[in-house]
Amino acid sequence: MEYVVIFITTLVVFFLIYYFYYVLFARRGKNRCPAEATYLIRLYKLDINKFSYRRYLLDVSFVTSIDISITATVIFLFDKLIWQILFGLITIIPIIAISFTLLGKYYVKKQNKDNSKELEKEKRRNNRQDKLLKVFKKKGKK
Repeated sequence: MEYVVIFITTLVVFFLIYYFYYVLFARRGKNRCPAEATYLIRLYKLDINKFSYRRYLLDVSFVTSIDISITATVIFLFDKLIWQILFGLITIIPIIAISFTLLGKYYVKKQNKDNSKELEKEKRRNNRQDKLLKVFKKKGKK
């Protein structure tokens, strides 16, 4: 039961960190894209205009949080620091490789499908955000 609590706690903490830092504050065209997301885009030659970029960042954040949570849970199985470091390094590499391979293949398939509804929804959300920003900027100038 203790390890389940460790897993869930680390999952929630790291997902919130990724969510607030990358998903909420990320904008297209700026250099705020996480390295994991850039890696997948370049490796699988993904076209970010064919799917929701915000959803993509959310998925990358969730997968990265799961990777960290699994590794942290494995680390806490051992008492000595040397064993924790050793098994942490041994488990993190295959976990990251497997999870990002699966996520990359998922987005390759998603890129080939018709995502017009999802893209339209994201455009409406971005338009609402742009209108709110203009209103706040006008109020700030007065």
